[in-house]
Amino acid sequence: MQSPLWLQKQPVLPIINRATPEEALIVAEALLEGGIEVMEMTLRTTQAKDALQAVRKEFPELTLGVGSILSHEQLEWAAKEGMKFGVSPAWDDDLWDKSVALRIPFFPGVLTPTELGRAINAGCLCPKIFPIEPAGGAAYLKSLLAPYLGTGLTCLPTGGIGKEKVSQYLEIPQVSAVGGSWITPQPLISAKNLEGMTKLAKSSLLLTNAT
Repeated sequence: MQSPLWLQKQPVLPIINRATPEEALIVAEALLEGGIEVMEMTLRTTQAKDALQAVRKEFPELTLGVGSILSHEQLEWAAKEGMKFGVSPAWDDDLWDKSVALRIPFFPGVLTPTELGRAINAGCLCPKIFPIEPAGGAAYLKSLLAPYLGTGLTCLPTGGIGKEKVSQYLEIPQVSAVGGSWITPQPLISAKNLEGMTKLAKSSLLLTNAT
């Protein structure tokens, strides 16, 4: 799988780990008003599926993905519900094969050269690199990617990346987009602060020349 065009057009991928359906709708509206057309919501709470379904119904123009996928059942649910992509924290051969069979764009997490090589050999050319900041940040990512520059590989680094470090990653040619929750911090979600999240979304577009 190559990096989808919709991912290449956005400098950041907002990741929402906890939101009620009502909060998720406000987040989606704020992102779209701020010029961000893609969002990932993880399956880390009991309300996550309801929130995802609410956003999918209300904002069909949003490229909506499901994060923290750990099983075939979760991946099948994402595909059945019309979600545009799936994300997993780790590499799993069977889960990758399932995503190929379902024809859903899938970003499995890798962190080491061994895991990255395994992903490439399986045909995954746009993995998630997670958790990147605890592992050494942009400097580590450059070293990790160096042996694979001729493969056509691109990647989605996530994990602990704050706004002040996003540009460091976007300067790396193999980075399609940077994933993070700084655009949608939990205090703004809980406060249903649409204006605050819209402002952060707009500011994220200034980090790159993406249009």
